[in-house]
Amino acid sequence: MKTTLLELTERLVPISDFSQGKAGKIFSDVAENDHEYIVLKNNQPTAVLLSVKEYRNTQKKLARLEELLEKIENIRLLKLAENRANDNTSSFESFVQEQGFSMEELEEVSESVEFE
Repeated sequence: MKTTLLELTERLVPISDFSQGKAGKIFSDVAENDHEYIVLKNNQPTAVLLSVKEYRNTQKKLARLEELLEKIENIRLLKLAENRANDNTSSFESFVQEQGFSMEELEEVSESVEFE
């Protein structure tokens, strides 16, 4: 739903209009014409009125967008995993040896450590 600036300003409604008998007209316009209203309190936007139909459409779009973002994240993680799998990796044992230790030394040290 595209809205022009003029239409937007016509949709700005002070909260006081609701206590001045204009609420019925506003709610009818929302329900029948799918128009949106921005409610102003102290000249600041504080709420938006929209039809149930428009709200449901928005929620469906949001759900689809969240699914899409989740799929994009899964693809990103899969590509990251594939790239890491293709990297030149080494075993833990090789890493220990590169650091100047043996697996036996590491086991001896691990046995002498107590956890509380």
